[in-house]
Amino acid sequence: MKLFNYISILVICLFSVSVYSQYKSPFNQNEIQTEGTQYSFIVSGHFYGDGGNKSRFPVNTLLANLDWINGSNAVMLVCLGDLFKDVSNDIPNYQTSLFDKLEMPLVNAVGNHDLTDNIYQDNFGKTAFSFQINQDVHIVLDTERDNGDITGEQLDLLKDAKTKVNNGVIQNVFIYTHRTIWKEAYSEMDGIFEDNTQSIGGTNYESEVLPILKEMGEKVHVYLFSGSLGTAPASFFHFYDKENNVKIIATAIRGLPRDAMLEVMVNEMGEASFTTKSLTGEKLDPLNYYDVEYWQTEVGTEPFNWKMIPYYIELMLKHRFFWYGVGLTSLGFFILIWFAKRRNQSRYRV
Repeated sequence: MKLFNYISILVICLFSVSVYSQYKSPFNQNEIQTEGTQYSFIVSGHFYGDGGNKSRFPVNTLLANLDWINGSNAVMLVCLGDLFKDVSNDIPNYQTSLFDKLEMPLVNAVGNHDLTDNIYQDNFGKTAFSFQINQDVHIVLDTERDNGDITGEQLDLLKDAKTKVNNGVIQNVFIYTHRTIWKEAYSEMDGIFEDNTQSIGGTNYESEVLPILKEMGEKVHVYLFSGSLGTAPASFFHFYDKENNVKIIATAIRGLPRDAMLEVMVNEMGEASFTTKSLTGEKLDPLNYYDVEYWQTEVGTEPFNWKMIPYYIELMLKHRFFWYGVGLTSLGFFILIWFAKRRNQSRYRV
């Protein structure tokens, strides 16, 4: 009987390799390489920085730390979306300054700035996929698709991971998104993440995604990373959903003194630990320090940059929702004029 169990586990492991292949980066063709059961990776978001970066290069704090990244022994660098500021113009400069110099695979969970027409897909392929490192599943989701809802093939990626977890061959599930699609599910987060990229009308996170995460969380550790922070007092946010055993982490850089990245270490026992790494030499606290209470206290303390007003106006004028509003307002105005004319005509007839 024991021999049968061992054979069954071996078959499952072989099947998992066929479903979750090792990752090869479409940005620099580097492949994930691990030695033994211990490995680490580096994660952050918003690699273009903020709106003030008009250079068509990645943010300065990232480029200044490439030596540290390359020397870190990490198996991959994960960007949580907004890798580019303008994907239609930035690719050549990113290729020479980042992709060609990065000595490890780059993974990206696309944000709104990464997607214009099909430029990203034509150059870098799928925007939602999964792969496996040792006994850990890594899932990359596209939260710009379906207004942030996780449906179709993306929901299948989570369900496939759940099947693997139930089969007993997975230790950790790491999920990467750009948008903080989980925010609306937690009342504790009211008042924070107010100016980052959100989904109009909410998402299916609480109704369809969270139940899957909860089922996986009963057997393994589940980590959900997001990279859209907006105006932020720090480069990190940490929240532990104890009821569902889901650890939620948001992290991004903006070309500011607070810029930092997160090192994730998975040890031989499959336990993940986190180290905050400043890109500018500032002193940092452990990840769990940057919790809801910290954010509720500190959010909004970053001074407003008045020099950014022209850029904000430019963004507003370029956004389709602004012109939807203009169109609807104009339509309403003309309808009011039409009713007013009809009313006046009725008076004259009397």
